[in-house]
Amino acid sequence: MAHPKYGDRYTCYQCGVKFYTMKKPEPICPKCGADQRKAPKKPSAKAPKPIVVDEFEGEEEETVSLEDIETFPIDEEEGGFEPGPDRLIVDDMPDEDY
Repeated sequence: MAHPKYGDRYTCYQCGVKFYTMKKPEPICPKCGADQRKAPKKPSAKAPKPIVVDEFEGEEEETVSLEDIETFPIDEEEGGFEPGPDRLIVDDMPDEDY
């Protein structure tokens, strides 16, 4: 809250400087000279929010059964990745070197 000794407190809408009116009748910015009474109106907090229309409303969602999903068999004898002569190692640097 503004101190009554200094008048009203403003933030200039043009240059952003914060200042007090020092009990003067006109709220004029001391830096750029803009009259704060001519400031554009701020949007009200009670302004109605725009209505968002769901563009997919009314469309049916496509469902896929588990039988329709293509699966690949797992080779049980591989068991995981172990580098060998027939497998390529892409990263030969230890992680702590990064």
